[in-house]
Amino acid sequence: MAEWTMEEVLRLALQHEMDNFGAYTKASEETQNPAIRAMFEFLADEERDHIKLIRDKMAEFNVKE
Repeated sequence: MAEWTMEEVLRLALQHEMDNFGAYTKASEETQNPAIRAMFEFLADEERDHIKLIRDKMAEFNVKE
């Protein structure tokens, strides 16, 4: 079983959330359907919240991006 450091986990989580935020933002800009746009905007907002949470934890554990 792989052993991960706190730094590795936080950086990996941050990268995943940022990737997802970008994908949802792009999808919301590209769709013509208002309901689907709203869904992607909601998901992007959720990812933005996750990014802040992870960055807060990184600061708490003194982990640089």
